[in-house]
Amino acid sequence: MKNFLLLFLFIVPSIAFSQLNISITSNLIPLYPSDGDTLSGCRDSVIMFKATVTDGGSPVTNAEYYWDFDDGTTTSGTDKDSVTHQFTEGGGYRIKLKVVDASLQEGFKILPLKIAVPPNYSQTKVDLPEDQRGICKGSSANLIGKAYSEEWKDTIIYEVKENPAKEINDVLPYQSSLYFDEFSEGATYNIGDIDSIGINLEHSDMGNLQIKLTCENGSSVILKDFDAANYAYLGEPIDDEASSEAGTPYQYYWSNSSVSGIINSTTLSPIPAAAYLPEESFDNFAGCSMNGNWTLDITDNQNTDNGFVFSWVIVFKENIKPAKWTFKDTLLISKEINGVIYGTYWEGLNVGLPPIFQDNDTIKGNTSASPDIYGPNGYKFHVINNFGCPQDTQIILKVEEATATASPQNGEAKLDVTFENTTSWATEKEWDFGDKSPVELRTDEDTISHKYLEKGTYEVVMKVSDDNACTDYDTLTIEVSVEPSKLENVPNVFTPNGDGINDVWKFSEENLKGMEEFHITIYNRWGQKVWETKSQDEAINEGWDGKNIFGITCSPGVYYYVIKALGKDGIEYKGDRGGKKNEQTSVDENRIITGTKGTIHLFR
Repeated sequence: MKNFLLLFLFIVPSIAFSQLNISITSNLIPLYPSDGDTLSGCRDSVIMFKATVTDGGSPVTNAEYYWDFDDGTTTSGTDKDSVTHQFTEGGGYRIKLKVVDASLQEGFKILPLKIAVPPNYSQTKVDLPEDQRGICKGSSANLIGKAYSEEWKDTIIYEVKENPAKEINDVLPYQSSLYFDEFSEGATYNIGDIDSIGINLEHSDMGNLQIKLTCENGSSVILKDFDAANYAYLGEPIDDEASSEAGTPYQYYWSNSSVSGIINSTTLSPIPAAAYLPEESFDNFAGCSMNGNWTLDITDNQNTDNGFVFSWVIVFKENIKPAKWTFKDTLLISKEINGVIYGTYWEGLNVGLPPIFQDNDTIKGNTSASPDIYGPNGYKFHVINNFGCPQDTQIILKVEEATATASPQNGEAKLDVTFENTTSWATEKEWDFGDKSPVELRTDEDTISHKYLEKGTYEVVMKVSDDNACTDYDTLTIEVSVEPSKLENVPNVFTPNGDGINDVWKFSEENLKGMEEFHITIYNRWGQKVWETKSQDEAINEGWDGKNIFGITCSPGVYYYVIKALGKDGIEYKGDRGGKKNEQTSVDENRIITGTKGTIHLFR
């Protein structure tokens, strides 16, 4: 909040409630007198209150000052004729000062004060689609500026609600107060101003209770007194007498106009919850200050029971209730303060100059912004009100970098990779997969798949564009490897006799690993094919059960196998049925031919 060096001197006429007369000088920076004798100021402004007290025209120099700023803070002392204060929240405040001199004479003063309420900025925003998190660097977005005044309404509380209900017994008397400062200064109670007083309570023995209401001046009215001869429930207590929990309350009212009489067991019997005559008339309050504390005391004089207070209320006659204080400061397009014009504008990086206009109590100003720094960029919408208070709110416009993901980012050759654009503003996506395959364009879809066939490191570039042809890039790295192929420890004996032990001739996963293609053929001694598979999985999981291709059980003896396979690492395994020895011949840097064949002994 900026402080403008605008200083007014404002003296509020004094209204005292006793022999002492009080006036208060208020210095507020900035300060704006409005609505007659009501001061108006800004949040966080420093306010100085200075009290001048006289008795019959003579200055009072030796007195105790009690300040209540109506925001939960107070201060007091003999040196507190001058104090300063800041209000951090907007709204209406009634500054109250009580002065007591050396002769115990009192004076009381209420000073109303308006502190500017923050405007409603709920419709000030960045105009982007809901699912868009930001904009492209170099692009722009519309900023919608809208601020309108909020009305502040005073809340006058006539009822005390206890939640949870508050216990009363012979050790724990009940006391609470309603505080009023909304009545006009100097207002006093006139006969008939209170219609009734209500209490929502539960107590197991009404004879043990005294209920009394006291006004600020000390005058009191006993609503219900102790009664040793009458015993009855006020509400329904709980069944477990040892428990301290509340029972079921009844609502009782006391009124000078009641025809039910004072509360006792006789009047309670036909109508347990009704309006009763108070033990003392409400007329006792005549001359009481309407402002200040109205305190309810409930005393229990026996230790045999307990009870609970749920709520209580003072019902004033409608015609004497104070009017609710409301106000709304006015937002302005501009205001001149000490020759300087302050107005409405947008503040931020590369922001335009918007046209500003006023629509009743609303200030509007839409513009565009083109931030060129990645990340969140703050933009403030400033307005000023008729009190001379600057107001502002900040919204965030993010410059979002192009981002993409790949899953997986590494693996073996013939690797299927799914790419996804995660840039919220992108409307077009171009994918260069880094393996010399054609660039692919996507407009609607954010995901795309690609297969890498060969070992290597690939740099994938995603180029994204928005509707304004603004572009950005993200780069991903894909690592493609191959598992070394292995063909070793080929089994050479099995016993298909049905005993469940070594009944099938097959490979283990460790015997046969990293193959892209696999083909094995088994022959008998006469060169006839008895079994064949082109499936690596079948060779590992099922194998040869000792029967020929017609399903006939083969005789015990020696059989021959020939393997032709291609490893993912490019090694080619090639056997033949001739008499040549196994051999390795280098074909080129990436492919090797190796003869692969052997014998199998079948026993039964």
